[in-house]
Amino acid sequence: MKGLQVALLLLLVALAACQPSGPLRSVTVGDELVAYDFARGQTFEEGVLPGAVLRIQDGTYQIRIERGDRELWWGQWGDTLGDVAVDVDVQQVTEATGNAFGVMCRVRGAVGQPQTPDPELAAMVQTDETETPEPESTEAEATAENTATPEAGEVTSAPTPVADTEATAESTTTLAPTDGDGYLFLIQGSGAYGIFRSSGRRLQPLVDWATSDAVNISPEANHLRAVCAGDYLAFYVNDRLVAETIDDQYSVGQVGLVASTADRLGVQVNFDNLVVHTAAVG
Repeated sequence: MKGLQVALLLLLVALAACQPSGPLRSVTVGDELVAYDFARGQTFEEGVLPGAVLRIQDGTYQIRIERGDRELWWGQWGDTLGDVAVDVDVQQVTEATGNAFGVMCRVRGAVGQPQTPDPELAAMVQTDETETPEPESTEAEATAENTATPEAGEVTSAPTPVADTEATAESTTTLAPTDGDGYLFLIQGSGAYGIFRSSGRRLQPLVDWATSDAVNISPEANHLRAVCAGDYLAFYVNDRLVAETIDDQYSVGQVGLVASTADRLGVQVNFDNLVVHTAAVG
């Protein structure tokens, strides 16, 4: 989870409806790769940062932004995947419609993946431990050490308490320049949609904002499907194709959930039933 300042212009005026006449390519959706019902924690990226909270609660994945200035906040998770169709149910539960939210595919990073230790580094550490002699202590020193009591006012060693998630807002995440790179399939609470590419902390429209009656106005829920198959990207809202494009900058990555707000009222968006399938063109 991270905050990313981007030039995301949320349109505050009516946009002309724009519907594709038909799909550029046919896509076959295959086997299920992974499904998230958010019934328990630690199954997707969570955290509390200044300005935003990302958490699993009440059976949903929630992104809550206290106030916004066109910042994107996202969580990502899972295996590094290539050609996929990503489905999710999403609902904005706050009133203000000056926002954007949706799903990401091919997000760079390895959040939630098992970390494989470097065997060479492990061997070096083991060698250092073997070659370092233990300091010798006299019997008198050992006796004094074993019977020592803390001086008055001295802090004794104790297990470190686990901080409550709400209290870790000051914790920071170091972002690599490519963190957040990937494809974003976004809708607005006002009924707009678009496909975007994030690169080097900048957001570029691949399909710019337009409106469609396929997008339910908040607070009604929407079902989103993002297709990333080869260089073909397609966006379905409530089972209707609203946008598609061709782009080959990213070929693999993680799945992400994202939200943004452009006003000071903030926003809360709940996600549920995130399912990832294989996808193939043709």
